[in-house]
Amino acid sequence: MSYMKLLMDADCLIKLTKAGLKELIAENALIDLPETVKQEVVDAGKLKGCMDSFAVEQNIESQMIKVIQSSGDYTKGDHALAALFDKETYDAVATDDAKLTRHLTAHGIPFILPGLIINHLKAEAKISLTTARWALDQLAAFISEDEFSMTKLLLEKEK
Repeated sequence: MSYMKLLMDADCLIKLTKAGLKELIAENALIDLPETVKQEVVDAGKLKGCMDSFAVEQNIESQMIKVIQSSGDYTKGDHALAALFDKETYDAVATDDAKLTRHLTAHGIPFILPGLIINHLKAEAKISLTTARWALDQLAAFISEDEFSMTKLLLEKEK
């Protein structure tokens, strides 16, 4: 069984966690985080008392999510994502950060929005249409109306 391989940014990981979808996605796709993204989500989040950061830390400890060490010393996760992306290893960078998506596009690096991860899992028959609709509804409060509408349209089109 093949899995979608994603290099994920902090924003996408936090949205999936807040929506209660992190485990569903991690069970059906391989998720890697640059060390810098782990620091942004887990280390900084724990200092702020964000409960999501503790959940992500547990997923890392259980190896549901893998942290990737890099040879560079990146101060921002976005820089690490672009530098670590390798088409032989990853299918896409998971993000919906507008600045990052422009940077990735300029460098020919594929990216996938959180809603489209759900659509992809449905298209690959990893989740049912019912589960995909539920997941999109869970994510709705954390993504743009455009992303929600586009994903909903794609899901309905593929019935």
